[in-house]
Amino acid sequence: MSFNEKLKILNRLPVLAYEKEKIAIISDIHLGYEEAMSSQGVYLPRLQLKKAKNIINEISKLNFKKLVIAGDLKHVFEKLIRQERAEILELMSFAAKSNIKEVILVKGNHDTYISNLLKDLGIQVEDNFLDLGDGIAVTHGHKIFDDIEKYQFIVMGHEHPSVEINLSGSKVRLQALLKMPLKNGSTALVLPPIGLYQTGTVVNLDKSSYLSPISRELGDIENTVPIIVDREIGVIELPRLIHIFGDNKSI
Repeated sequence: MSFNEKLKILNRLPVLAYEKEKIAIISDIHLGYEEAMSSQGVYLPRLQLKKAKNIINEISKLNFKKLVIAGDLKHVFEKLIRQERAEILELMSFAAKSNIKEVILVKGNHDTYISNLLKDLGIQVEDNFLDLGDGIAVTHGHKIFDDIEKYQFIVMGHEHPSVEINLSGSKVRLQALLKMPLKNGSTALVLPPIGLYQTGTVVNLDKSSYLSPISRELGDIENTVPIIVDREIGVIELPRLIHIFGDNKSI
């Protein structure tokens, strides 16, 4: 699915492709999540890194040489834990071996204590947003950056959006990309997370339920279009949220 001649969803993946420059954009990997949960007595298989590698492998096979991560490469706020450090090093090594020539991280609110590590690896780190040119900016979404109104498209993460589909009385949750008009005339494209355990917030009409101030303060939630992005099901554009929910704020 293409948003214009510049941006499209890449091959049924939670990835946006900026075709002109062969740039792939992903968000919310949350490496280290399993170790963080184990410290709370919840033991999960270590699958976040595996999924991220699989996505990067597919990106490289499609001849994309540049990878932009729209924030939350890691998970833990207050420090850089052992699993995060080890898996960041492993993922960046894997990307290089997969013929990804350049990686840029636009820092998210979870990306604390990693700037020096990434700079030592030759990874460019941006604090607020990245200007890709052609009216496209990449940000994480946990804050509104200056001059946001200058950009036609704001590619962001942070929300972990999903939709619930009622199938024969059972609700199935699926990751979704959001095409969200903004009050300043821009359009936000909100990426699904790469992290396997970041199952997401179910979208609805209640602005207060959204995580990003871009969504809450600038977003036209009623006219937001959710787009299911699933490797097996495919890419399915749903009606605007006002048509899904009507007068109900949520499901």
